Amino acid sequence: MKSSIFASGSLGATLLAALFLAAPAFMSAEATGNNNGSNNSSGTPGYLKIGSTWTGVGRWFDGKAVVSIMESKLKVKEDIPTDGRHGAFGYAWLTSGFDNVLVVVTHLGIDDSSHEDHESGFHAHVLDLKAATPACAGYDAEVDLPGSMANAGFDKDYDFEIHGSKLKVKNVPTSDLGDTGVEAIAAFTVKPVLDSGGNPTNLCVDVVENPYGL
Repeated sequence: MKSSIFASGSLGATLLAALFLAAPAFMSAEATGNNNGSNNSSGTPGYLKIGSTWTGVGRWFDGKAVVSIMESKLKVKEDIPTDGRHGAFGYAWLTSGFDNVLVVVTHLGIDDSSHEDHESGFHAHVLDLKAATPACAGYDAEVDLPGSMANAGFDKDYDFEIHGSKLKVKNVPTSDLGDTGVEAIAAFTVKPVLDSGGNPTNLCVDVVENPYGL
């Protein structure tokens, strides 16, 4: 049985993208390999080691108005597992500190998305983080569960693709990200803390690879 933190509600409308007007890059870098997370060892799997990234912002016409959208690509050191057998991990785009964090993540066994790929477990959120509480002692952060579930981007069907060692996310409205630029891109793992009924009370986050410094 899956644990669930998902609350039903109205879902954001999907962008009816009709016209791409401009997409200048505002972040492009080769990862330097410096890891600031607590899981900093030579045993870190290659799919959590970021090799390069590119991020750009453009404009789309959604049938009613021109909206600003973000697109980003990253490449890691080995193929990203999509068999659902490698635990809870993902990739994050931080745009406003711990608020409005875009993540592409897999954590089979915890049901918090209407758009999860049933085989790989991958799905996307815009969520909020917070400083680690005692339940997540030793971790870099934890998911602010009430704040995240109140975030309008928590259960949107954001467009992403995984091909081998490459991940691309696109058509993300910058308004969902607080209309700010990307401050950091990170790979992370997640450890749930469960109550007696098997439901998550805390989701602890370990930043594994963070080329831009958090």
